[in-house]
Amino acid sequence: MNKPNIFNYATSELSQDAIICYILEWAKIENKDINEDLYNLGIEFINSLFDNFNQINKPNTYHKIEIKKQYKNIDILCIVNNEYSIIIEDKTNTKNHSDQLKRYFEEIKKDFNKTKILPIYFKTGDQSNYDNVKEKGYSIYGRKDFLNVLNNANYKNDVIEDYTDYLQNIENSINSYKITPIEKWSWNAWKGFYIELKNKLNDGNWDYVPNRQGGFLGFWWNWSSEDTYYVYLQIETSWEQDIYIGKIKIKLYSKDNNKVEKNIVNKWKSHVLYNDNNIKISKPKVVRTGKSVTVGILENEFRITDNNNIINIDKTIKFIKKIEKIKSDKFESV
Repeated sequence: MNKPNIFNYATSELSQDAIICYILEWAKIENKDINEDLYNLGIEFINSLFDNFNQINKPNTYHKIEIKKQYKNIDILCIVNNEYSIIIEDKTNTKNHSDQLKRYFEEIKKDFNKTKILPIYFKTGDQSNYDNVKEKGYSIYGRKDFLNVLNNANYKNDVIEDYTDYLQNIENSINSYKITPIEKWSWNAWKGFYIELKNKLNDGNWDYVPNRQGGFLGFWWNWSSEDTYYVYLQIETSWEQDIYIGKIKIKLYSKDNNKVEKNIVNKWKSHVLYNDNNIKISKPKVVRTGKSVTVGILENEFRITDNNNIINIDKTIKFIKKIEKIKSDKFESV
């Protein structure tokens, strides 16, 4: 039985802000005599932040550390040796918005040496795409990075140990798709699968998509372009009959704000049908017109498994490539 863990309830970014500041606080030189192990943990944490910036020379010692919360709306600002400014934009399951990253960086440049600013996007949840974050000059510091520091340090502290266990449980659940029968996959297991799928295919993005039917966790990739619309593949994961079901669908997406034209939808509905080599693609029973339209559904279970119903990633990718080829052939013959 697992012991109660406060971080199963204190899941907000404010709680995570507090943990980050708490560990940074221990890195102050005056705290070394209070608890050297926690002091060393704080130092290793700051080291790991500096390690994300090869162009900045890490100081040999941290003789002064100043921590500011919500300085000009920045989650955490850590000033090291009156010289280095570490911006920490802290995220759990939310994402950057409203051009906030650029705004924070510009604000700090007014007050500090711009060549010694370390902008960190601190993310302990999972996010499909970080391109916009990187474009703003921020370095990604993820759950694995933080766990690497926490798990390799030697200390005794109930608060930090509970937080480490909390993060490790998330990491384990994300990776559980590798060892769990597919019919028992959780929401996080599907996320982990999508993360690997994106890496293996070198293509795609994933996210939660809300809709009137309750929403789904989607993965979309393999886009082809026509004059007024795109054709692409999408996996939709939703809760059905007490398990999470994933279906590959062939989709159309309008290039403007209008619905996909009805004649295009009708042409694809008939054109997309396929039944060969134990692969069956059918048209949906109901077609809802809109900016995005489903025109074909793969009837097969696309996740290839072993005798214990554990996914075989390589064989699954090989099967998905077959679906890509069918979709490509269909697109070229329209």
